[in-house]
Amino acid sequence: MDFNVRRTGHIQISDQARVVLSNQHLVAQDFRGLELLQFSAEGARLERCAFDGSVIASGSFGAGQIGSEYVDCSFSGAKIHMGTGGYARFVGCTFENVTIDNWFCFAVELVGCTFSGKIRKAVFNGCVPPEKRSVAGRAVNQFEGNDFSRARLLDVAFRTGIDLSKQRLPPGPEYIYLADAPSAVRRARVVFNALDDPEVKKRVRGVLAVMEEDVAAGQDQLLIHVDDYPRASRSSIQQVLRAALDD
Repeated sequence: MDFNVRRTGHIQISDQARVVLSNQHLVAQDFRGLELLQFSAEGARLERCAFDGSVIASGSFGAGQIGSEYVDCSFSGAKIHMGTGGYARFVGCTFENVTIDNWFCFAVELVGCTFSGKIRKAVFNGCVPPEKRSVAGRAVNQFEGNDFSRARLLDVAFRTGIDLSKQRLPPGPEYIYLADAPSAVRRARVVFNALDDPEVKKRVRGVLAVMEEDVAAGQDQLLIHVDDYPRASRSSIQQVLRAALDD
């Protein structure tokens, strides 16, 4: 399907449609309520565009080899199954009551965005992988001023140097925040090594190894969502991490 750019107004697209943008600048474009098999943008800039209530089966907001930028866009009520995160930048965007899954972001920047609803299976990187830096034009992703405090983060990881002290994070007993992750993880390893119960050690070993890997890769703060792990392991994980925090 050909997509004709319009500055404002509502467009009608069939349920089987694909929207593919390339090097286009859209202002106040209305994508609200659309059901799309694919949304793809390469080298696009979208300002004040609305995706409210849209359902996107495959969203590639940073497709291709040229970055795309979204400024003051609204995604409230959207349900998006992401393709690769690609090269994208979101500034001042609103993601209220969304359902987003499979958002793997290695060269994606988020600045001043607000989230509520569910984000499931996502990775956010603070550093751009070396093989992507020539395309991204940077080594570090800007990631600050984002509000996740009303979002449910399910199997979501912040890695390679994202400063979580510059974000608002969700509260609740199912989350454990380690403000000084290197020290806390070292203490957790000491607590783990001193455990006598082999079953408890079995349940905690994997999550502790992942935490150590994240710290080694440059992550200074960690947010652990205990409910991401099997129910039988949760109390053991909390036991070790709480002991490390209380040390």
